Amino acid sequence: MVIKNAIIHNIKKEIKGLAEIDYSTTSLNLADIKSQSLLDELYSFFSKSIKYGIFSSDNHTMFHDKFDEYLLDENNNFIEFTKSTLPDLKTRMDSISQSKGGYVIFAEISNQSETFFVVFVVRDKTGKQFSYKDKTMQINEVIHIDTTKLAMACRINIRSYQEKKDRYLSFLSTTQDETSKYFQNWIGARAQSKSQEDTKNLRQIINTVDIPLDENGNSITREQFREKIYKLCSSTYSKNINLRTISEEVWKDPDYISNYASQNNIVINDEFTADEKELNKMNKYSIFSDRIKLDFPPEYIGDKVYLDPHNEDTVIIKSKSFADKLRKEQ
Repeated sequence: MVIKNAIIHNIKKEIKGLAEIDYSTTSLNLADIKSQSLLDELYSFFSKSIKYGIFSSDNHTMFHDKFDEYLLDENNNFIEFTKSTLPDLKTRMDSISQSKGGYVIFAEISNQSETFFVVFVVRDKTGKQFSYKDKTMQINEVIHIDTTKLAMACRINIRSYQEKKDRYLSFLSTTQDETSKYFQNWIGARAQSKSQEDTKNLRQIINTVDIPLDENGNSITREQFREKIYKLCSSTYSKNINLRTISEEVWKDPDYISNYASQNNIVINDEFTADEKELNKMNKYSIFSDRIKLDFPPEYIGDKVYLDPHNEDTVIIKSKSFADKLRKEQ
């Protein structure tokens, strides 16, 4: 990940109090390894729990307007853009007595050949630290930033937004309580549910991701692996798929699928309702048209069953046993 620009402002606010903004006047020193480390940690944590969406057409916010101006500005005044959006955030925080302040981190980064604009909100955490003084170990309280408990976050894929593609915006899905909705409303973000696309992308992941050993430490085939995932995804009546639950069950790591998706630029919500037709393709393809029906496992696509590249009305089935049986029927 390459950081192109970054700045940190501080909005100080206690519960039931009013917010106060401490503006930074300069960007972070990008040559400082601490700046890179901070953004790496925050981005990594954010990527584990994502909900995708777009800017709401019903809630055109100051942030949205200023972001459009920023993209059109030839000078790309990064600092002024970030400062201009904070008064509206302060107003929204003041309207919710239970809201708390935090450090608002703006950054423009390049990752996996894409350029993103990100906003993170993090807070202080009090911890303990040992020190040796007067020949005695002493316990001191220290204040530090807890990057593993990211409060709020948003990411905008700049190219996708400019090309008017779907789901160019993403935000932290673990923060959905009413107290923190002000952040999503400040951005003007609206979740965009696409069950078919999410289910299709999950199939893509399952077809390419490394296959773990089974519970006995033995290797399994891709077909057996797909069958296992299919059973996990179709076992609940609601058909709600949670990537963290699947990852924990299969890889003993709740972030495994989300990390894989992030590393391979695969857009998928961390929780979604399965599209039944797409989900069934994980088990088998079932096609009926022109009074012809074909049922075959997914691994046959492009191998035993494929489209003729020269004739759009021709499907090729490469199977000697099938061909032999067809001949006997004639």
